[in-house]
Amino acid sequence: MVDTISSSLTDWNEMSTTRIHVPSSNLRELGGYETVDGSAVRYGLIFRCGHMSELTEDEHDAYQDLKLKMIVDLRRDDEVLNRPTPLFGGEQNLHISVSDPDNAFAEAAAKAHELDAGTLILSDATRYYREVVTDNLHRYIPVFDRIFDVGNLPLLFHCTAGKDRTGFVAAAILKFLGVPDETVFEDYLLTNKLLAERTEKQLKVWTQRISKEKGIDESEVSSEALNALRILMLTHVDMLQSTFDAVDEKFGSWDEMRRDGLKISDERMDAFRGFALERTSS
Repeated sequence: MVDTISSSLTDWNEMSTTRIHVPSSNLRELGGYETVDGSAVRYGLIFRCGHMSELTEDEHDAYQDLKLKMIVDLRRDDEVLNRPTPLFGGEQNLHISVSDPDNAFAEAAAKAHELDAGTLILSDATRYYREVVTDNLHRYIPVFDRIFDVGNLPLLFHCTAGKDRTGFVAAAILKFLGVPDETVFEDYLLTNKLLAERTEKQLKVWTQRISKEKGIDESEVSSEALNALRILMLTHVDMLQSTFDAVDEKFGSWDEMRRDGLKISDERMDAFRGFALERTSS
């Protein structure tokens, strides 16, 4: 079913013949990623994505096939109201908002038409990723509490685009499971491939709107402004790197952040690893 959703799925399936991707909603699973000790994350347990309010019938069926027990929605109340999550089966849909409307990303969006907008937006975005660790980590405690309860698996967590709030949670899970940094960043940046087509379509819409509002030709619309919006809609190494830097500076390690910041004990983490990881054939 999933393979029929989009021809672009072929590219992602080259990574693994069994890893699931649905580009339109930025859906993918964490299964199949190898750890530094020779294990791999089991398939079919943990999924990440963006909002699911505009799924086609085939895409809805693909989500239904995941047989989810829980969906953890990281969005704000207004986002949930504007783009409600459909029901796929008997799963529990749990809403845990992890951000406020007046966050650094909201500030960044307002700067899209300023001079040097790309630099300003990237700066605000990296600050947002840093503040997840320095100021807002407590908001994620109930999120990880649900994720590391094996009784809730298979589980899907998501936000609106599936890249920032979701990106942090995915990176943390992979780090806690022992997946190497390079792979964590590859998973994070995969958003740029999955959402590339949707992003360019949205930029085209914005170009047409700006052209009409200002009475100018589309070719005259500021390329710098469009590039700034592109940065806002996609992911960048510097963003996630700022989270990594904040973890090192505040906690010293991801495991210390897990223990002290997210209140997940070593015993509980070991039990989760025993369930979520399997030895690879190599």
